[in-house]
Amino acid sequence: MIKVIAFDYAEVVAEGPMSKWFRENIHPDDERLIAYREKVHKWDVGKTSLKEVYKSLGEISGIAPELIWERFYEKSLPNEEVLNLIKKLKKNYKIILFSNFIAELLRKLLDKYGITDLFDEIIISSEHGMKKPDPKFFELLIKRAGVKKTEIIFTDDHIKNVDGANEIGIKAFQFTNAEQLTKDLKTQGVKI
Repeated sequence: MIKVIAFDYAEVVAEGPMSKWFRENIHPDDERLIAYREKVHKWDVGKTSLKEVYKSLGEISGIAPELIWERFYEKSLPNEEVLNLIKKLKKNYKIILFSNFIAELLRKLLDKYGITDLFDEIIISSEHGMKKPDPKFFELLIKRAGVKKTEIIFTDDHIKNVDGANEIGIKAFQFTNAEQLTKDLKTQGVKI
């Protein structure tokens, strides 16, 4: 029986802060995108200061570092359909936010949009020095959930993270939209 439902943040609970800009402004083969991907790992495991993150994003985007929050993160709007789904699920399930992200920025976003309280637990990669799909990070999710791994469902937009969860015994679905997630959850007997 499912007792816990865990959600990724970027591109699931809310728009990815940089994703839209990259899609609209940078070709997939652009060296700036390659540089960004290389730096994200360090950011996600907490090995870079926020000042350095802003500086790097400024260099990649051409936006002044002091404007990065306002230009990208502040405009990363929550997905209202997912928020409504979480509110319904919260009546019967423990809800966990399980995200690869820079904690200082993510907590600021959760506060800005008043959605911190939607989650019973918030697990952010940079606070733990590891990230999805590392099996140790999924083990932390299981421990913090306080249930058996077979009692957890996880959703993420990245298939490698979905595969990582499934490989250790957590049922996971790739997120495409709230409607599909609702269908996926119902196939597992989740009450909505």
